[in-house]
Amino acid sequence: MTTTEKTERSFDKARRKLVAARIELMGQLAKFSTDELTQHPIEGEWSPLQLAHHVYIAEGMGFDQMKLVQSEDNPLVVNISDHAPQLATTSEPPASLDAVLAGLVARREEIFEYLAALPEEAWSRPFRHPEWGDDRKFYQLVNVLPIHDQQHAQQLEKIKAAL
Repeated sequence: MTTTEKTERSFDKARRKLVAARIELMGQLAKFSTDELTQHPIEGEWSPLQLAHHVYIAEGMGFDQMKLVQSEDNPLVVNISDHAPQLATTSEPPASLDAVLAGLVARREEIFEYLAALPEEAWSRPFRHPEWGDDRKFYQLVNVLPIHDQQHAQQLEKIKAAL
């Protein structure tokens, strides 16, 4: 088996998770009417539109951290869960769900292109994380993206139920 075949398998496994989780998130977003997208039915929770914007920001930060792991030896990555919510709150609000969705699609394609080009050994590159510890591997960082999508899909489901 060639290295390319191994890389394709690593990428394909990650891609399946990323696609399935994104479909779940998009499916939950599709349940909201245009008017519901900006409502806050649960005190202290973001609107569905703000939540989608947060996913976009967090994914961009995650992608930056992936590139850092590939370009430096055993870097200390940032805790995205500490920084992304603040950025989503303080950044310019999205113009529309269509704008956020277009950004999500473009960013995910960019991530797919990046991951597909990585050699097999790149998936085991080490990194350090403030909460997860010092012995983490690149594939674990990649796996955070589908988990993040799934968490917010569940959050969207709760918001919809509260309307």
